[in-house]
Amino acid sequence: MARKQNEPEACKARGFQKGRSGNPKGRPPIIREVQEMAKDLTPALITNLFEIATDDRANASARVQASVALLDRGWGRPKQSVDVKVDHNASGLANAIAAAQERMRLQAVEQQAVNIIEGEIVSDTATAMSDAGSPDLGEQNSKG
Repeated sequence: MARKQNEPEACKARGFQKGRSGNPKGRPPIIREVQEMAKDLTPALITNLFEIATDDRANASARVQASVALLDRGWGRPKQSVDVKVDHNASGLANAIAAAQERMRLQAVEQQAVNIIEGEIVSDTATAMSDAGSPDLGEQNSKG
């Protein structure tokens, strides 16, 4: 099967087909088994961490790591704050949004105008010809 030129290199190298999962069967069962074992050992491992964290003879680094692990599991990791400066006008995003909103407003006005007018739409040329008393084109063609 020939590959398209615009496919990403990763797809070409690994042989993934477009629209197909690279892992159709999901995670392998061995990972699920390891997760189950870790869940079963959780109480013993928490006790072990507690013993390391409170042992005065243990390395200070090990005590800190054990304490942090216990706190993270008990209280969740602390929220991290990030200072971010956002300038909406730098990328023209505000202008693009305003233009899209204006297009939507104009479309709504046009749709409303179409809904108000009832009857047939007649072209300007046909109206002008009938007002001037021009003969019907069908009659001309039948004479000729």
